[in-house]
Amino acid sequence: MILDRAKLTEVLGTEVPSGVRGVGGVTHDSRCAEPGFAFVAVPGFKRDGTEFAPEAFRRGASLVVAERDVPGVPTAVVADARGSLAVLAREVNGDPSRSMQVYGVTGTNGKTTTSYALHAILAGAYGQDECGLMTTAETISGGERHRSVRTTPEATEVQGTLASMLESGVRRVVMEVSSHGLSLRRVAGTRFAGAIFTNLTRDHLDLHGSMEDYYAAKRGLFYMTEGPRLANADDAYGRRLAAEVEDVSTFGSTAGADYRIAGVETTRRGTGFALHHHEGVLELQTPLLGPYNVLNVAGAASLALAVGTDEGAVSRAVRRMGQVPGRFERIAAAGEYGFEVVVDYAHTDVGLDAVLRVARGVAGGPDGSRGRVICVFGAAGERDRAKRPKMGRVASLLADMSLITTDDAYSEDPGKIAREVEAGSDLSRTSIELDRRKAIRRALEVARAGDVVVVAGKGHETVQHLPEGDVPFHDAMVVRELLEEIGNKGR
Repeated sequence: MILDRAKLTEVLGTEVPSGVRGVGGVTHDSRCAEPGFAFVAVPGFKRDGTEFAPEAFRRGASLVVAERDVPGVPTAVVADARGSLAVLAREVNGDPSRSMQVYGVTGTNGKTTTSYALHAILAGAYGQDECGLMTTAETISGGERHRSVRTTPEATEVQGTLASMLESGVRRVVMEVSSHGLSLRRVAGTRFAGAIFTNLTRDHLDLHGSMEDYYAAKRGLFYMTEGPRLANADDAYGRRLAAEVEDVSTFGSTAGADYRIAGVETTRRGTGFALHHHEGVLELQTPLLGPYNVLNVAGAASLALAVGTDEGAVSRAVRRMGQVPGRFERIAAAGEYGFEVVVDYAHTDVGLDAVLRVARGVAGGPDGSRGRVICVFGAAGERDRAKRPKMGRVASLLADMSLITTDDAYSEDPGKIAREVEAGSDLSRTSIELDRRKAIRRALEVARAGDVVVVAGKGHETVQHLPEGDVPFHDAMVVRELLEEIGNKGR
């Protein structure tokens, strides 16, 4: 919609140059500027957006929004360019979240699975066409699915996607909200009708600098939420959040949790548990494995109950949940190959620990014989280096054999990253193979009946970022190709 000068002044909270009649679009990318657009000069990590203002103006932008005056172009000077980008994006898209129920899910681990679980519950209760999902892995609008580029896209894409969903009939949206998205104001201006906090462990300190700042970013979602807010009582930061923010309910196995988990029973086919709440007890059965997935499902079920979803609909949806892309995604079943292959997004020591413990519980033959856990993993470049040896240590403790390989190295030397991971490893059960495809192949070739091969780090991602450039790489697809190549079927 067109924002006239008066509306722009109101939204931006600053004087807009008199020659500007209005804007009908907004962008932070000068290459995407069009006639009648506002260009927001966002301060970047390497370059300032004001450098690109002249190009945006040449392409037809009628207004530049920046934190300082840009000579030669009509500029509205604001204190927070990123925040201005978000509210402008919201307004030009008609403030879509005002007419929807948007539920945010944040935390270090479990965001995607919790988001999928909540979406499955809402879709089961209210219909697939009325429910949307925005996650690291993909965006779902009604029945249509599209791959996602990042966990929380830029504000223009967030608001544009919400507007598109609203137009197509979606009324309830589950949004995975990253600390980047919160810190960089990508969801500013979005109206959240509910929120879930899963947990907080060391990650993204390259952006936040400290755990305290990382926590503060996550906590920000709860201050933006008008409806039910749920925090994991089994996590220290979740308990802190519940103590610091008013009207936060808790879930978990901890005594006193508002939604308390009890009676957890796990088989190779799934997990069952009871969720005690103020109106009774809800028995849940999910095909997902692992204690962390009990918490993920419990968080989703708790919020669904808090917003009035029928218990029967919650139970049915949880029971019918499909696999979550790249989250303990079982690519090869033991009955087909003699061993199992799992792809998982685990990219921290805590995440790797959780996944390998579940793999250990799955490993073994039907006769009770012990199976091995074989782990293929690496660490990302240009990220928190302190977690690298920790990941190596976890793999050595919980896997029988580890192959350290290349994750997303970005501009760093993959060999250097691997050696830093290796520094925490038991060398007697660890080797390095920098070529990710070769490392996966080697793991599959040595796997035998009862073993579980875990390919960790990239999960659903389809591109590998290397010093020499980006290359297509999808762990699940590569596993399937290699299984066919080496003829493991029937072993």
